[in-house]
Amino acid sequence: MRRTITTAIIIIGFLTCCILSKSCANTTTPPSGGPKDTLPPILLKITPDNNTTNFPIIDGKILMLYDEYTVIKTATDIYLSPPQKKRPTAKVKGKNIVVTFNDTLPSDRTFTLDFGQALADNNEGNLAPRLVYSFSTGSEIDSMYITGKIVDCKTLKPVKNVLVALYSDLSDSAVFKRYPDAASKTDEWGFFVLRNIKAIPYNMFAYSDENTDSKYDPGEESIAFLDSTITPVNVVRDSIYELGYFNMKDTLKCQSREATYTLLMFKELQSRQFIKNSGRISEKMGFLTFNAADAQVRSIDIFGIDSSSLIIQYTPTHDSLNFWINTPYKLEDSLLVTVDYKKTDSLGNLSYAKEDIAMALPPVVISGMKKKANSNVQADTAFKLTIKVSNENVEQDGMLIAFDSPIIDRMADSLITFTETNPKNQTKKKNFILKKDTTEVRNMLFFPADKLLPGYDYNVIIPKGMFTNLNNLPNLEAKANFAVPKSDKLSSISLNLSNVDARYIVELIDDKMSSVYRTYHVERDTTLLFPYLKEGKYAVRVTEDRNKNRVFDTGNLLLKRQPERVLLFYLTDEQYIIELPEMIDLVQDIDIKQMFK
Repeated sequence: MRRTITTAIIIIGFLTCCILSKSCANTTTPPSGGPKDTLPPILLKITPDNNTTNFPIIDGKILMLYDEYTVIKTATDIYLSPPQKKRPTAKVKGKNIVVTFNDTLPSDRTFTLDFGQALADNNEGNLAPRLVYSFSTGSEIDSMYITGKIVDCKTLKPVKNVLVALYSDLSDSAVFKRYPDAASKTDEWGFFVLRNIKAIPYNMFAYSDENTDSKYDPGEESIAFLDSTITPVNVVRDSIYELGYFNMKDTLKCQSREATYTLLMFKELQSRQFIKNSGRISEKMGFLTFNAADAQVRSIDIFGIDSSSLIIQYTPTHDSLNFWINTPYKLEDSLLVTVDYKKTDSLGNLSYAKEDIAMALPPVVISGMKKKANSNVQADTAFKLTIKVSNENVEQDGMLIAFDSPIIDRMADSLITFTETNPKNQTKKKNFILKKDTTEVRNMLFFPADKLLPGYDYNVIIPKGMFTNLNNLPNLEAKANFAVPKSDKLSSISLNLSNVDARYIVELIDDKMSSVYRTYHVERDTTLLFPYLKEGKYAVRVTEDRNKNRVFDTGNLLLKRQPERVLLFYLTDEQYIIELPEMIDLVQDIDIKQMFK
């Protein structure tokens, strides 16, 4: 009995302690794990020391000891320069990072091992400071360096994670076939440093290296290059600002680094020429797409159809074309098209060749034609044209009249009604100019002959039957209304261009370079007006148009042709943004020759 009572007392006491313990732990504020760790891992020791010489060419290892457990976040960021066939391997061993070289390293060579943003602490993922470790398999360390930056040729924005490579082999094929003599990757700001290199002439390239093979693959990767060789003249020292560690979030410090070279990155157009695609979109319309730009077509013949019936239109870069067949009769479902053009042969040379292409109507088009022919649906008796007009740009660009196919006939322009209505509701007819769009055969442009007035309304009526399209159908009646913007708060920018010695494309864009407000094509000194602007931040972008095709043209590596230059106009050495207030007419002088010197 006593034993039973004692046992019960012990059990009750144990349960009471458990309840009290749980109650004490259950507070209104949950337990805290302490402040979040925001500190990066710190390198305590590296073995062998940085800038070591006589590094073993076989089974060499580097041991890095950190103050906390560190992981390899992005192994592909670890880059050995000059690169070898096999990449080095990095593994975690306690608080150490162990790097092993899997190739027999060449003797008497200086190497740099760039860890980029590969390492981070194990808990919070704080990135370790970028480490660039240098060593030599000989008795000396190469001591020269160069700096630079890579920017996109069109957007002028920095390009990160690009491989910048130096070649002592100055042949044109080195970048395709050989590993570089030295290489480094750009950071978040497109900035790069190539350090511990020799004082000898190099060719410099930069490419996106999508497949990480340290060789340029044309057609797949973007490229940048310098026109001439370079020889490094600056010596590596601890006091060099650009060789230090930079936090990529510190904008001021990152942008204050001096870049000796600036390379423009572009995507090459394909160089091998052949017909890549072809087909028919409708009964009387077909297309040809070429593999490369600047297609040289001598003739296009369609069996059984007179060549004078063809209407052909190329894209501005001549990498494709559309054609229409102007015949009064129904065409066959399949046509034999013979194209005589310059095609790349097996030896890589361009020579004229004739290619036969069978072009059949798509099944869905044939099905629709048959369904329409066999049904009671009345055939089309007219077509609808489209009118596009912008109040802000109508003075410069006019009004666009778009058709579904080329126009083969048009009535007298006087049949179009163009009227102006003043604030007193008085209306009168106005003169206009109607002309073909030189860039698109299916468009026409309508321009008011006189200056448009604020507060006035304008109306255009295009009567039925004014135009006849390729299918011999007249247009339906179309109307459009427009008026120039009217607001006391709007502003304008006038650009006085001087020393214009070639063709240029001048654009007013937003400060983020994402929207284009208005575009001009100029080839002589002139004044450009950008009216009806809201308060905001703007920039002026000017593009060379060397071949006068009205579009930006990319570069070509083998032809040593850089992309057409694109520059922002800078008001000061560091400021390109125009901060435009309300109700102001800003006038700015731009010396084009000085800008592109």
